[in-house]
Amino acid sequence: MSFEFLAPDQVGPAAGGPPPPQRSPIEWAHLDAGARLGERHGWQVVEDYGAAERDREQAACRTSVGLADLSCLGKLELQADPGTTASIVSSLAGGATLELGLAVLNDGTWWCPMTAGRVLAVTPPERTAAVREALEDEAGRARFASVTELTSAWGSNALVGPLAREAFARATALDMRPASFPERGFAPVSVARTPGLVLREGGDRFLHLFGAGYAQYNWTVFVDAAQSLGGRAVGLAALGATEGAARA
Repeated sequence: MSFEFLAPDQVGPAAGGPPPPQRSPIEWAHLDAGARLGERHGWQVVEDYGAAERDREQAACRTSVGLADLSCLGKLELQADPGTTASIVSSLAGGATLELGLAVLNDGTWWCPMTAGRVLAVTPPERTAAVREALEDEAGRARFASVTELTSAWGSNALVGPLAREAFARATALDMRPASFPERGFAPVSVARTPGLVLREGGDRFLHLFGAGYAQYNWTVFVDAAQSLGGRAVGLAALGATEGAARA
């Protein structure tokens, strides 16, 4: 069973023109804050909050905490019996075996086990359609399996920097110390008194997923937390620069 009709990238062009860009549910809030938008893989994303702010945004990611809207990430949910789910994920994630509490990264896609039979695939925007197609092909060969497109239903923010844990500490009781929440750690947990998912991608980089209806609320909560720690909202340019420095 497929719910591909929910996919935002399947929206067709209007009046013979190009397909409309996909947008964050709180794009207006970013524009009010001075954001400059750019298009990446069919999405309107925040590149930065002004040319003069880029250095400050990168500095926040290095020295305190930067908060970025990553609504562009794809979110695809696979549900089946535990054995079928394990087999499908292994086939698509390089033979990986999932363990509750830990996510697996393969070819840019995070495979996040929510239960033994329910897994959330979080994809970069350029990979969403291909991963969805592969999941649907595998699910179609199973007796009972479903793939649900949740890209528009789930919001997603990145928190990056040495004080990212401190920002989360203002909103959740999850113990995010490295000994308790290792790299690839994944937890369904209440954040700011709303249901959420938290993934530690590596080092001081975390991904927070939440219902899209709470996007403005969560953004406000974490902007306030970041600013209280000397951090700020950042665009994808600052995230890219931080990733490049970490790889160097």
